[in-house]
Amino acid sequence: MLTQLVGQGTRTAVAIVLAHMLSPREYGLAGMALVFGGIVGIFTDLSLGTALIQRQSITELDRSTVFWTTMAAGVACTIAGIAAAPLVGDFFSTPNVVPLFAASSCGFVLSAAGVTQMALMTREMNFRSLELRSIVATILAAVIALVLAAMGYGAWAIVVQSLAATAIGSFLLWRLSSWRPQRVYSLESLRTLGSFGGKMLLARIMGFLNLNADNLLVGRYIGSTALGIYAVAYNVMFLPLSRITAPIQQVLFAAFVRLQDDPPRLAEAWLRGNRLVSAIAVPAFVGMTVVAPDFVPVILGSRWHAVVPVLQLLSLAGIAQSYQTSNWSVLQARGKAGVLLWFMIWSTIITVGGFIVGLKWGVVGVAGSYAIARTIVLVVYTWLSCRVTGITMSSFVRRHADLAALALAMGGAVYFLRMVLLHELPQGLRLAVLTTFGVAFYLGLVLWLTRDVVTEIRQTWSRRGVPA
Repeated sequence: MLTQLVGQGTRTAVAIVLAHMLSPREYGLAGMALVFGGIVGIFTDLSLGTALIQRQSITELDRSTVFWTTMAAGVACTIAGIAAAPLVGDFFSTPNVVPLFAASSCGFVLSAAGVTQMALMTREMNFRSLELRSIVATILAAVIALVLAAMGYGAWAIVVQSLAATAIGSFLLWRLSSWRPQRVYSLESLRTLGSFGGKMLLARIMGFLNLNADNLLVGRYIGSTALGIYAVAYNVMFLPLSRITAPIQQVLFAAFVRLQDDPPRLAEAWLRGNRLVSAIAVPAFVGMTVVAPDFVPVILGSRWHAVVPVLQLLSLAGIAQSYQTSNWSVLQARGKAGVLLWFMIWSTIITVGGFIVGLKWGVVGVAGSYAIARTIVLVVYTWLSCRVTGITMSSFVRRHADLAALALAMGGAVYFLRMVLLHELPQGLRLAVLTTFGVAFYLGLVLWLTRDVVTEIRQTWSRRGVPA
Protein backbone atom coordinates (compact mmCIF):
# COMPACT_ATOMS: atom_id res chain seq x y z
CA MET A 1 0.00 0.00 0.00
CA LEU A 2 2.83 2.40 0.82
CA THR A 3 4.55 1.93 -2.54
CA GLN A 4 1.22 2.14 -4.35
CA LEU A 5 0.35 5.41 -2.65
CA VAL A 6 3.70 6.84 -3.71
CA GLY A 7 3.17 5.51 -7.24
CA GLN A 8 -0.33 6.90 -7.51
CA GLY A 9 0.84 10.21 -6.14
CA THR A 10 3.37 10.30 -8.97
CA ARG A 11 0.74 9.40 -11.58
CA THR A 12 -1.69 12.01 -10.29
CA ALA A 13 0.97 14.72 -10.16
CA VAL A 14 2.08 13.92 -13.70
CA ALA A 15 -1.54 13.89 -14.93
CA ILE A 16 -2.04 17.36 -13.42
CA VAL A 17 1.19 18.70 -14.93
CA LEU A 18 0.33 17.24 -18.33
CA ALA A 19 -3.12 18.85 -18.09
CA HIS A 20 -1.31 22.21 -17.94
CA MET A 21 1.09 21.30 -20.77
CA LEU A 22 -1.40 19.69 -23.16
CA SER A 23 -4.68 20.88 -24.63
CA PRO A 24 -7.99 19.05 -24.08
CA ARG A 25 -7.80 17.88 -27.71
CA GLU A 26 -4.30 16.38 -27.25
CA TYR A 27 -5.44 14.71 -24.05
CA GLY A 28 -8.45 13.36 -25.93
CA LEU A 29 -6.30 11.97 -28.77
CA ALA A 30 -4.21 10.05 -26.24
CA GLY A 31 -7.44 8.81 -24.62
CA MET A 32 -8.62 7.49 -27.99
CA ALA A 33 -5.32 5.70 -28.58
CA LEU A 34 -5.29 4.16 -25.10
CA VAL A 35 -8.99 3.39 -24.87
CA PHE A 36 -8.14 -0.24 -25.57
CA GLY A 37 -5.15 -0.16 -23.23
CA GLY A 38 -7.08 -1.89 -20.46
CA ILE A 39 -7.66 -4.87 -22.70
CA VAL A 40 -3.91 -5.43 -23.11
CA GLY A 41 -3.66 -7.38 -19.86
CA ILE A 42 -6.82 -9.31 -20.63
CA PHE A 43 -5.81 -10.80 -23.95
CA THR A 44 -2.12 -11.19 -23.21
CA ASP A 45 -2.93 -12.94 -19.92
CA LEU A 46 -5.99 -14.87 -21.17
CA SER A 47 -6.71 -15.22 -17.41
CA LEU A 48 -4.25 -18.12 -17.33
CA GLY A 49 -2.17 -16.21 -14.80
CA THR A 50 -5.23 -16.04 -12.56
CA ALA A 51 -5.69 -19.79 -13.00
CA LEU A 52 -2.08 -20.37 -11.88
CA ILE A 53 -2.78 -18.45 -8.67
CA GLN A 54 -6.14 -20.10 -7.98
CA ARG A 55 -4.94 -23.73 -8.32
CA GLN A 56 -3.66 -25.28 -5.12
CA SER A 57 -0.79 -27.07 -6.89
CA ILE A 58 0.96 -26.43 -10.21
CA THR A 59 3.76 -28.07 -12.21
CA GLU A 60 6.54 -26.84 -14.47
CA LEU A 61 4.39 -27.88 -17.43
CA ASP A 62 1.67 -25.54 -16.16
CA ARG A 63 4.06 -22.61 -15.76
CA SER A 64 5.79 -22.97 -19.11
CA THR A 65 2.53 -23.62 -20.95
CA VAL A 66 1.07 -20.41 -19.58
CA PHE A 67 4.19 -18.45 -20.56
CA TRP A 68 4.34 -19.65 -24.18
CA THR A 69 0.58 -19.27 -24.61
CA THR A 70 0.53 -15.70 -23.31
CA MET A 71 3.56 -14.73 -25.40
CA ALA A 72 1.88 -16.07 -28.54
CA ALA A 73 -1.28 -14.16 -27.65
CA GLY A 74 0.73 -10.99 -27.06
CA VAL A 75 2.45 -11.17 -30.45
CA ALA A 76 -0.84 -11.91 -32.21
CA CYS A 77 -2.62 -9.02 -30.48
CA THR A 78 0.19 -6.58 -31.31
CA ILE A 79 0.03 -7.51 -35.00
CA ALA A 80 -3.78 -7.30 -34.97
CA GLY A 81 -3.67 -3.92 -33.21
CA ILE A 82 -1.29 -2.41 -35.75
CA ALA A 83 -3.41 -3.76 -38.61
CA ALA A 84 -6.60 -2.40 -37.02
CA ALA A 85 -5.23 1.12 -36.40
CA PRO A 86 -6.81 2.63 -39.56
CA LEU A 87 -10.18 1.20 -38.50
CA VAL A 88 -9.82 2.88 -35.12
CA GLY A 89 -9.13 6.16 -36.90
CA ASP A 90 -12.28 5.68 -38.96
CA PHE A 91 -14.30 4.78 -35.85
CA PHE A 92 -13.36 8.04 -34.13
CA SER A 93 -13.31 9.99 -37.43
CA THR A 94 -9.85 11.20 -36.37
CA PRO A 95 -6.91 10.22 -38.64
CA ASN A 96 -4.37 11.57 -36.13
CA VAL A 97 -5.16 8.71 -33.77
CA VAL A 98 -3.94 6.02 -36.24
CA PRO A 99 -0.17 6.17 -35.50
CA LEU A 100 -0.86 6.64 -31.78
CA PHE A 101 -3.00 3.52 -31.65
CA ALA A 102 -0.54 1.48 -33.73
CA ALA A 103 2.25 2.39 -31.30
CA SER A 104 0.12 1.65 -28.24
CA SER A 105 -0.57 -1.86 -29.62
CA CYS A 106 3.04 -2.77 -28.83
CA GLY A 107 1.91 -2.86 -25.21
CA PHE A 108 0.36 -6.28 -25.84
CA VAL A 109 3.65 -8.10 -26.37
CA LEU A 110 5.47 -6.01 -23.73
CA SER A 111 2.84 -6.92 -21.14
CA ALA A 112 2.77 -10.61 -22.12
CA ALA A 113 6.46 -10.97 -21.33
CA GLY A 114 5.86 -10.53 -17.60
CA VAL A 115 2.48 -12.21 -17.07
CA THR A 116 3.71 -15.57 -15.79
CA GLN A 117 6.38 -14.10 -13.53
CA MET A 118 3.81 -11.78 -11.99
CA ALA A 119 1.38 -14.64 -11.39
CA LEU A 120 4.04 -16.78 -9.72
CA MET A 121 5.20 -13.93 -7.48
CA THR A 122 1.59 -13.18 -6.55
CA ARG A 123 1.03 -16.86 -5.76
CA GLU A 124 4.04 -16.71 -3.44
CA MET A 125 2.69 -13.44 -1.97
CA ASN A 126 5.96 -11.71 -2.85
CA PHE A 127 4.24 -8.33 -2.98
CA ARG A 128 7.19 -6.25 -1.84
CA SER A 129 9.10 -7.02 -5.04
CA LEU A 130 5.99 -6.60 -7.20
CA GLU A 131 5.18 -3.17 -5.82
CA LEU A 132 8.77 -1.91 -5.85
CA ARG A 133 8.90 -2.94 -9.50
CA SER A 134 5.70 -1.01 -10.13
CA ILE A 135 6.91 2.15 -8.42
CA VAL A 136 10.21 2.23 -10.32
CA ALA A 137 8.44 1.70 -13.65
CA THR A 138 5.91 4.42 -12.82
CA ILE A 139 8.51 7.04 -11.88
CA LEU A 140 10.75 6.40 -14.89
CA ALA A 141 7.78 6.45 -17.27
CA ALA A 142 6.56 9.70 -15.69
CA VAL A 143 9.92 11.36 -16.30
CA ILE A 144 9.84 10.25 -19.94
CA ALA A 145 6.31 11.64 -20.38
CA LEU A 146 7.18 15.04 -18.91
CA VAL A 147 10.30 15.34 -21.08
CA LEU A 148 8.34 14.49 -24.24
CA ALA A 149 5.55 16.92 -23.33
CA ALA A 150 8.09 19.69 -22.73
CA MET A 151 9.61 18.96 -26.15
CA GLY A 152 6.19 19.47 -27.77
CA TYR A 153 5.24 15.88 -28.60
CA GLY A 154 1.66 16.38 -27.41
CA ALA A 155 -0.44 13.22 -27.18
CA TRP A 156 2.65 11.08 -27.83
CA ALA A 157 3.87 11.92 -24.32
CA ILE A 158 0.96 10.04 -22.74
CA VAL A 159 1.13 7.08 -25.15
CA VAL A 160 4.89 6.64 -24.64
CA GLN A 161 4.40 6.94 -20.88
CA SER A 162 2.06 3.95 -20.97
CA LEU A 163 4.42 1.88 -23.14
CA ALA A 164 7.46 2.77 -21.05
CA ALA A 165 5.74 1.77 -17.80
CA THR A 166 4.78 -1.61 -19.29
CA ALA A 167 8.22 -2.29 -20.79
CA ILE A 168 10.15 -1.32 -17.66
CA GLY A 169 7.72 -3.28 -15.46
CA SER A 170 8.15 -6.48 -17.51
CA PHE A 171 11.94 -6.07 -17.56
CA LEU A 172 12.06 -5.73 -13.78
CA LEU A 173 9.81 -8.77 -13.33
CA TRP A 174 12.42 -10.86 -15.15
CA ARG A 175 15.16 -9.45 -12.95
CA LEU A 176 13.23 -10.06 -9.73
CA SER A 177 11.89 -13.53 -10.54
CA SER A 178 14.17 -16.57 -10.51
CA TRP A 179 11.83 -18.65 -12.68
CA ARG A 180 12.58 -19.06 -16.39
CA PRO A 181 10.35 -20.84 -18.94
CA GLN A 182 11.34 -24.28 -20.18
CA ARG A 183 11.00 -25.52 -23.76
CA VAL A 184 7.97 -27.63 -22.91
CA TYR A 185 4.28 -27.31 -23.69
CA SER A 186 1.20 -29.30 -22.66
CA LEU A 187 -2.21 -29.14 -24.29
CA GLU A 188 -3.61 -31.03 -21.31
CA SER A 189 -2.28 -28.37 -18.95
CA LEU A 190 -3.76 -25.66 -21.18
CA ARG A 191 -7.12 -27.43 -21.15
CA THR A 192 -7.14 -27.81 -17.37
CA LEU A 193 -6.13 -24.23 -16.66
CA GLY A 194 -8.32 -22.95 -19.47
CA SER A 195 -11.53 -24.36 -18.00
CA PHE A 196 -11.28 -21.78 -15.21
CA GLY A 197 -9.33 -19.19 -17.20
CA GLY A 198 -11.78 -19.15 -20.11
CA LYS A 199 -14.70 -18.06 -17.94
CA MET A 200 -12.51 -15.52 -16.19
CA LEU A 201 -11.34 -14.19 -19.57
CA LEU A 202 -14.92 -13.53 -20.66
CA ALA A 203 -15.69 -11.95 -17.29
CA ARG A 204 -12.68 -9.65 -17.63
CA ILE A 205 -13.75 -8.66 -21.14
CA MET A 206 -17.12 -7.65 -19.70
CA GLY A 207 -15.28 -5.74 -17.00
CA PHE A 208 -13.27 -3.93 -19.67
CA LEU A 209 -16.49 -2.87 -21.42
CA ASN A 210 -17.85 -1.66 -18.09
CA LEU A 211 -14.85 0.59 -17.56
CA ASN A 212 -14.12 1.72 -21.11
CA ALA A 213 -17.39 1.90 -23.04
CA ASP A 214 -17.83 5.45 -21.79
CA ASN A 215 -14.55 6.54 -23.43
CA LEU A 216 -15.45 4.76 -26.65
CA LEU A 217 -18.87 6.38 -26.85
CA VAL A 218 -17.72 9.86 -25.83
CA GLY A 219 -14.85 9.80 -28.31
CA ARG A 220 -17.03 8.46 -31.11
CA TYR A 221 -20.14 10.61 -30.69
CA ILE A 222 -19.03 13.77 -28.86
CA GLY A 223 -15.40 14.23 -29.96
CA SER A 224 -11.79 14.42 -28.79
CA THR A 225 -12.20 17.63 -26.76
CA ALA A 226 -15.11 16.15 -24.80
CA LEU A 227 -13.14 12.95 -24.28
CA GLY A 228 -10.20 15.01 -22.99
CA ILE A 229 -12.48 16.64 -20.40
CA TYR A 230 -13.92 13.27 -19.37
CA ALA A 231 -10.47 11.60 -19.29
CA VAL A 232 -8.99 14.29 -17.05
CA ALA A 233 -11.88 13.98 -14.58
CA TYR A 234 -11.53 10.20 -14.62
CA ASN A 235 -7.75 10.23 -14.22
CA VAL A 236 -7.77 12.75 -11.38
CA MET A 237 -10.27 10.99 -9.12
CA PHE A 238 -11.61 7.67 -10.34
CA LEU A 239 -8.43 6.07 -11.66
CA PRO A 240 -6.56 6.49 -8.34
CA LEU A 241 -9.10 4.16 -6.72
CA SER A 242 -8.28 1.38 -9.18
CA ARG A 243 -4.55 2.01 -8.74
CA ILE A 244 -4.74 1.95 -4.95
CA THR A 245 -7.06 -1.05 -4.78
CA ALA A 246 -5.13 -3.08 -7.38
CA PRO A 247 -2.47 -4.28 -4.89
CA ILE A 248 -5.18 -4.83 -2.28
CA GLN A 249 -7.05 -7.07 -4.71
CA GLN A 250 -3.82 -8.95 -5.50
CA VAL A 251 -3.07 -9.54 -1.83
CA LEU A 252 -6.63 -10.48 -0.95
CA PHE A 253 -6.99 -12.87 -3.88
CA ALA A 254 -3.83 -14.74 -2.93
CA ALA A 255 -4.94 -14.81 0.73
CA PHE A 256 -8.55 -15.74 -0.12
CA VAL A 257 -7.31 -18.73 -2.14
CA ARG A 258 -5.68 -20.07 1.02
CA LEU A 259 -8.96 -19.56 2.89
CA GLN A 260 -11.30 -20.91 0.19
CA ASP A 261 -12.12 -24.03 2.20
CA ASP A 262 -12.85 -22.07 5.39
CA PRO A 263 -15.93 -19.88 4.59
CA PRO A 264 -16.23 -18.20 8.04
CA ARG A 265 -12.63 -16.96 7.96
CA LEU A 266 -13.01 -16.01 4.30
CA ALA A 267 -16.14 -13.98 5.06
CA GLU A 268 -14.45 -12.14 7.92
CA ALA A 269 -11.38 -11.37 5.81
CA TRP A 270 -13.60 -10.07 3.00
CA LEU A 271 -15.60 -7.81 5.33
CA ARG A 272 -12.47 -6.42 6.93
CA GLY A 273 -10.81 -5.77 3.58
CA ASN A 274 -13.87 -3.93 2.27
CA ARG A 275 -14.17 -1.91 5.47
CA LEU A 276 -10.57 -0.73 5.36
CA VAL A 277 -10.74 0.29 1.69
CA SER A 278 -14.03 2.16 2.14
CA ALA A 279 -12.66 3.91 5.25
CA ILE A 280 -10.07 5.58 2.99
CA ALA A 281 -11.82 5.87 -0.37
CA VAL A 282 -15.36 6.97 0.57
CA PRO A 283 -14.39 10.16 2.47
CA ALA A 284 -11.96 11.06 -0.34
CA PHE A 285 -14.75 10.84 -2.93
CA VAL A 286 -17.23 12.69 -0.71
CA GLY A 287 -14.71 15.45 -0.14
CA MET A 288 -13.92 15.79 -3.85
CA THR A 289 -17.63 16.11 -4.63
CA VAL A 290 -17.74 19.18 -2.39
CA VAL A 291 -14.44 20.90 -3.27
CA ALA A 292 -14.40 20.18 -7.03
CA PRO A 293 -15.41 23.80 -7.94
CA ASP A 294 -12.22 24.99 -6.20
CA PHE A 295 -10.01 22.00 -7.05
CA VAL A 296 -10.37 22.22 -10.84
CA PRO A 297 -9.41 25.89 -11.43
CA VAL A 298 -6.63 25.81 -8.81
CA ILE A 299 -5.02 22.48 -9.71
CA LEU A 300 -5.90 21.98 -13.39
CA GLY A 301 -6.37 25.55 -14.59
CA SER A 302 -9.30 27.68 -15.72
CA ARG A 303 -9.52 26.13 -19.21
CA TRP A 304 -10.69 22.87 -17.60
CA HIS A 305 -13.77 24.42 -15.95
CA ALA A 306 -16.04 21.94 -17.80
CA VAL A 307 -14.44 19.15 -15.74
CA VAL A 308 -16.19 20.25 -12.50
CA PRO A 309 -19.62 18.55 -12.88
CA VAL A 310 -18.04 15.48 -14.51
CA LEU A 311 -15.60 15.14 -11.63
CA GLN A 312 -18.40 15.47 -9.07
CA LEU A 313 -20.54 12.78 -10.71
CA LEU A 314 -17.60 10.40 -11.15
CA SER A 315 -16.85 10.91 -7.45
CA LEU A 316 -20.38 9.70 -6.66
CA ALA A 317 -19.69 6.65 -8.84
CA GLY A 318 -16.46 6.19 -6.91
CA ILE A 319 -18.34 6.00 -3.61
CA ALA A 320 -20.34 3.01 -4.91
CA GLN A 321 -17.21 1.47 -6.41
CA SER A 322 -15.38 1.72 -3.07
CA TYR A 323 -17.59 -1.00 -1.58
CA GLN A 324 -16.91 -3.45 -4.44
CA THR A 325 -13.12 -3.60 -4.54
CA SER A 326 -12.65 -7.11 -3.10
CA ASN A 327 -15.81 -8.76 -4.45
CA TRP A 328 -14.02 -9.93 -7.60
CA SER A 329 -11.26 -11.49 -5.52
CA VAL A 330 -13.58 -13.42 -3.22
CA LEU A 331 -15.64 -14.86 -6.10
CA GLN A 332 -12.45 -15.91 -7.91
CA ALA A 333 -11.00 -17.50 -4.79
CA ARG A 334 -14.14 -19.58 -4.30
CA GLY A 335 -13.86 -20.79 -7.90
CA LYS A 336 -17.14 -19.11 -8.89
CA ALA A 337 -15.96 -18.12 -12.38
CA GLY A 338 -19.36 -18.97 -13.91
CA VAL A 339 -21.25 -16.84 -11.41
CA LEU A 340 -18.82 -13.98 -11.95
CA LEU A 341 -19.21 -14.26 -15.74
CA TRP A 342 -23.00 -14.05 -15.66
CA PHE A 343 -22.87 -11.15 -13.24
CA MET A 344 -20.42 -9.25 -15.45
CA ILE A 345 -22.66 -9.77 -18.49
CA TRP A 346 -25.61 -8.31 -16.57
CA SER A 347 -23.47 -5.48 -15.19
CA THR A 348 -22.23 -4.61 -18.67
CA ILE A 349 -25.77 -4.38 -20.03
CA ILE A 350 -26.76 -2.00 -17.20
CA THR A 351 -23.64 0.15 -17.43
CA VAL A 352 -23.27 0.44 -21.21
CA GLY A 353 -27.02 0.98 -21.56
CA GLY A 354 -26.71 3.86 -19.10
CA PHE A 355 -23.84 5.37 -21.07
CA ILE A 356 -25.88 5.28 -24.28
CA VAL A 357 -28.80 7.03 -22.60
CA GLY A 358 -26.46 9.57 -20.99
CA LEU A 359 -24.95 10.64 -24.33
CA LYS A 360 -28.01 12.81 -24.86
CA TRP A 361 -26.69 15.17 -22.15
CA GLY A 362 -23.02 15.08 -23.19
CA VAL A 363 -20.15 14.11 -20.90
CA VAL A 364 -22.12 15.23 -17.85
CA GLY A 365 -24.90 12.79 -18.79
CA VAL A 366 -22.40 9.96 -19.29
CA ALA A 367 -20.83 10.63 -15.88
CA GLY A 368 -24.26 10.77 -14.26
CA SER A 369 -25.30 7.48 -15.83
CA TYR A 370 -22.08 5.94 -14.52
CA ALA A 371 -22.96 7.00 -10.97
CA ILE A 372 -26.45 5.49 -11.25
CA ALA A 373 -25.21 2.25 -12.84
CA ARG A 374 -22.47 1.74 -10.24
CA THR A 375 -25.04 2.10 -7.45
CA ILE A 376 -27.39 -0.46 -9.02
CA VAL A 377 -24.54 -2.87 -9.64
CA LEU A 378 -23.29 -2.47 -6.05
CA VAL A 379 -26.45 -4.00 -4.60
CA VAL A 380 -26.38 -7.15 -6.76
CA TYR A 381 -22.59 -7.57 -6.56
CA THR A 382 -22.68 -7.34 -2.77
CA TRP A 383 -25.57 -9.83 -2.56
CA LEU A 384 -23.63 -12.37 -4.65
CA SER A 385 -20.49 -11.95 -2.52
CA CYS A 386 -22.50 -12.32 0.68
CA ARG A 387 -24.08 -15.48 -0.67
CA VAL A 388 -20.70 -16.99 -1.59
CA THR A 389 -19.21 -16.20 1.82
CA GLY A 390 -22.30 -17.29 3.76
CA ILE A 391 -23.27 -14.00 5.39
CA THR A 392 -26.33 -11.76 5.10
CA MET A 393 -26.66 -8.37 3.43
CA SER A 394 -27.66 -6.87 6.76
CA SER A 395 -24.30 -7.98 8.22
CA PHE A 396 -22.49 -6.22 5.38
CA VAL A 397 -24.49 -3.02 5.89
CA ARG A 398 -23.88 -3.02 9.64
CA ARG A 399 -20.10 -3.33 9.13
CA HIS A 400 -20.02 -0.29 6.86
CA ALA A 401 -22.82 2.03 8.05
CA ASP A 402 -20.83 3.81 10.76
CA LEU A 403 -17.95 4.86 8.52
CA ALA A 404 -20.34 5.89 5.74
CA ALA A 405 -22.17 8.15 8.21
CA LEU A 406 -18.89 9.73 9.31
CA ALA A 407 -17.90 10.42 5.68
CA LEU A 408 -21.26 12.07 4.99
CA ALA A 409 -20.95 14.16 8.17
CA MET A 410 -17.53 15.31 7.03
CA GLY A 411 -18.91 16.20 3.58
CA GLY A 412 -21.69 18.26 5.15
CA ALA A 413 -19.27 20.10 7.41
CA VAL A 414 -16.91 20.90 4.51
CA TYR A 415 -19.83 22.12 2.36
CA PHE A 416 -21.03 24.43 5.13
CA LEU A 417 -17.53 25.82 5.65
CA ARG A 418 -17.15 26.40 1.91
CA MET A 419 -20.35 28.45 1.85
CA VAL A 420 -19.04 30.55 4.74
CA LEU A 421 -15.67 31.13 3.05
CA LEU A 422 -16.99 31.48 -0.51
CA HIS A 423 -16.39 35.22 -0.69
CA GLU A 424 -13.87 35.51 2.12
CA LEU A 425 -10.79 33.71 0.77
CA PRO A 426 -9.15 33.32 -2.67
CA GLN A 427 -9.71 29.91 -4.30
CA GLY A 428 -6.25 28.50 -3.65
CA LEU A 429 -6.27 29.31 0.05
CA ARG A 430 -9.90 28.20 0.36
CA LEU A 431 -9.06 24.82 -1.18
CA ALA A 432 -6.17 24.34 1.26
CA VAL A 433 -8.36 25.26 4.25
CA LEU A 434 -11.24 23.01 3.16
CA THR A 435 -8.95 20.03 2.49
CA THR A 436 -7.13 20.37 5.80
CA PHE A 437 -10.37 20.83 7.70
CA GLY A 438 -12.02 17.84 5.98
CA VAL A 439 -9.13 15.48 6.73
CA ALA A 440 -8.87 16.62 10.35
CA PHE A 441 -12.64 16.47 10.88
CA TYR A 442 -12.95 12.94 9.50
CA LEU A 443 -9.93 11.61 11.37
CA GLY A 444 -11.25 13.15 14.57
CA LEU A 445 -14.61 11.40 14.12
CA VAL A 446 -12.88 8.08 13.39
CA LEU A 447 -10.67 8.34 16.48
CA TRP A 448 -13.65 9.29 18.60
CA LEU A 449 -16.34 6.92 17.33
CA THR A 450 -14.65 4.02 15.48
CA ARG A 451 -11.35 3.34 17.17
CA ASP A 452 -11.53 -0.26 15.96
CA VAL A 453 -10.63 1.00 12.47
CA VAL A 454 -7.41 2.55 13.77
CA THR A 455 -6.58 -0.69 15.60
CA GLU A 456 -7.36 -2.70 12.47
CA ILE A 457 -5.09 -0.55 10.29
CA ARG A 458 -2.27 -0.81 12.82
CA GLN A 459 -2.64 -4.60 13.03
CA THR A 460 -2.85 -4.97 9.24
CA TRP A 461 0.25 -2.83 8.81
CA SER A 462 2.29 -5.01 11.19
CA ARG A 463 0.81 -8.42 10.36
CA ARG A 464 2.44 -10.82 7.92
CA GLY A 465 0.82 -13.76 6.17
CA VAL A 466 -2.82 -14.67 5.71
CA PRO A 467 -5.51 -12.51 7.38
CA ALA A 468 -6.75 -14.23 10.55
